[in-house]
Amino acid sequence: MNIPSFRPNYYSLDDIAITQERIPCRTTQDLHMMGFLDASEKSPNLSNNHTLELPLWVMLTQDDRNPHFEALVPDIYSAAYKEIYQADANYVELGALCKFYFELGMYLTRYQNNNSVAEMLYTTAQERLKGLKDLCQNVGNDSLNVASKFDFSERLLFNEGTKTNKLFDDWLQERQVHIKSTEIAINIRKRKRSPDGDTQEEQQ
Repeated sequence: MNIPSFRPNYYSLDDIAITQERIPCRTTQDLHMMGFLDASEKSPNLSNNHTLELPLWVMLTQDDRNPHFEALVPDIYSAAYKEIYQADANYVELGALCKFYFELGMYLTRYQNNNSVAEMLYTTAQERLKGLKDLCQNVGNDSLNVASKFDFSERLLFNEGTKTNKLFDDWLQERQVHIKSTEIAINIRKRKRSPDGDTQEEQQ
């Protein structure tokens, strides 16, 4: 799996998948011969203030000086859902609501002036990380429906957390685990100096 970029990245497959998510939008002018963009529209044209759903990348590639569509924030980032997250964020199955809940939300912050989406993402992530940490230590992948419980970034954290916790348990049980020194620790040992001031390389 590719490392998520959390910012526009032309070469990231994960970022491409995120921008394929469809979001609600509204036309800002009459669009002739563009009725095919809305499968439910019988007219060949789209009138001004017509609402439809388009992939996020359409909104991102618009000319800001003359946009044809105005992005609307999906319901899962609305004030009603904010109350649900505040009541018990760990209970919500974000993966079922939106596969890329946090990543898509970060893109949508540019279309809001009051920062409500950004604030919602921060508080929701802060609360859910506590439960995510507990699950990594007590629940295995086979006993949890990760796809519906977590969104994309949470699944990455969960998989990494359970793997790290297993390695730590193996080390505590004195199983055969090879613990590698970090790059910082290796560099510190390499820079140890002898009493006469000469640098001593680490003895292998």
